[in-house]
Amino acid sequence: MGKEVPPTAYSSSAVAMPAPPNPAQANANLSSDEQLRAKLQQLIGTRHEDLRAMLLEPACTTRPVQCYVIRHKSRMGAARFDFFMSLSSTKDMYCFTGKKVNSVAGKAAYSIALDQDDSRKSKAGTDNVIGRIRAQHKSMDYTLFDNGLAPGEAKKDKSSRRRELMHVHFINSLRNRNPGAMDVALPDVAEDGTAVKVQPETDGGKDGLEEMLKAAAPGRSSQISVFKNREPKWNAESQMYQLDFRGRATHASCKNIQLTRKDGDQSDAQMLMGKVDDNKFNVDFQYPFSALQAFAFALVVFDNSSSGMTLS
Repeated sequence: MGKEVPPTAYSSSAVAMPAPPNPAQANANLSSDEQLRAKLQQLIGTRHEDLRAMLLEPACTTRPVQCYVIRHKSRMGAARFDFFMSLSSTKDMYCFTGKKVNSVAGKAAYSIALDQDDSRKSKAGTDNVIGRIRAQHKSMDYTLFDNGLAPGEAKKDKSSRRRELMHVHFINSLRNRNPGAMDVALPDVAEDGTAVKVQPETDGGKDGLEEMLKAAAPGRSSQISVFKNREPKWNAESQMYQLDFRGRATHASCKNIQLTRKDGDQSDAQMLMGKVDDNKFNVDFQYPFSALQAFAFALVVFDNSSSGMTLS
């Protein structure tokens, strides 16, 4: 893996996501911002023009959007994770930074920010914080939220109540000998990219993704779509189970995962994660996943597989 390119600088190998332009600089940044928006709209198939919405809302393309995560290990504290999207064969765009924040009652929590300096902040309403992850039930269940307010904090203004964007339930921990069994629930998404808004009135309520997943018929309900880890097939010649990652995974790892619809074509994957270096993992997604959901899933996988063990 080559030298890390600071995510705040443009180069042939990394392109920083521009911040909303200062009015005094709007004319100078307009051209490059328009070009970036046009490229992202084409790549993700999105109707949105706002860069934040492009990364937060579901993609409308059925062609995989190629991305990757760089893990920065630290002996002094929690690891930091940076997420990049490949715009072309020579240009990558920095999107997010994720970092573990102070846990609540021993439960892991992550903050996802559009800027590395804000990744330690978990307070709802922080402009650059775009999402948060909370673990439950001994790190077997994880929920991704946007940066809205918790139900108890949004009593006066229900429109500010946070949305639940993804719930991951591990049937077997990735730390087990037979890892990988999981259910991943997303709010259902229409073909135009409009997702069902899941905004529970109370934490852990029946109108939340976790309870919807428990109550859902196998595969799918009218409000959520359910995905599972695609199962490898036995190769008699090599005498091992194999799964084709089309070159997007080059190292053996329990983090090599492909998600497919539980009620759909099992030969097709809507998201994959594949290890390509000690601290680099490809993460590709397509409809109905968003860039934020793809990155959050990678963070969940890292957390579930690394507790009390050497990260690998």
